[in-house]
Amino acid sequence: VKTWFCRQMPKVLGLKFKAEVKRQERVNAKVRYIEGGMTQQELEEFNSKFEEIPEPLTESEKDKWMASLSGVSLSSDAFFPFPDSIDIASRFGVKYIAQTGGSLRDDLVINACDSYDMVCAVTGIRLFHH
Repeated sequence: VKTWFCRQMPKVLGLKFKAEVKRQERVNAKVRYIEGGMTQQELEEFNSKFEEIPEPLTESEKDKWMASLSGVSLSSDAFFPFPDSIDIASRFGVKYIAQTGGSLRDDLVINACDSYDMVCAVTGIRLFHH
């Protein structure tokens, strides 16, 4: 979620790629830009793709952008077996959950949703096939 949403940041959308850089190379470069942590060799290769070398994207900028994420829907083709998935989802602006239900711990999962003011719809329909 974080990488996908950060791809929508104006600073990422405004990267000035050289004309010959292909679409998939641009996607990969955006992900590398967001994730950071490149070795010197990787950074040199990364920088070669741009007309203007971009300023690094800071953790503070990413955190601020992520804080604006809200109203996200999350669904599962099975059930959420533990409330920890709900804890994690809450960090990414999730407010609506659709799941099949049927876990022995449904009550814990639904209580976790309630504690984060999330709507949890139990569909009763499992779409998970092997």
